Amino acid sequence: MSAQQSEANGMAQRSGRPLATWILMLSAVVITLLLPDWKGTGALLPAGFMVVPILLGLVGARLAHRAGRLGWAIASGVLGLVLVPGLIQSITLISGP
Repeated sequence: MSAQQSEANGMAQRSGRPLATWILMLSAVVITLLLPDWKGTGALLPAGFMVVPILLGLVGARLAHRAGRLGWAIASGVLGLVLVPGLIQSITLISGP
């Protein structure tokens, strides 16, 4: 695989890690942490934002799979699918029903 192909697939040349997948996974975590109303102002993000971490995880999984990194593809896909339900469960357990 040439350097241009690996960059197009979102892989860093030196380490062989899917850089684009890492960025998308980090973005999914950041957006998930922005979903709750931490300050208690009552200004919530639109409900459509709950889908964004899932989409970012799945896009990251697709990029990692195209780069031949099956483990990173699985990790990104699972992370994207688990973030929002995990946040809901955590908030419920911490603050009560």
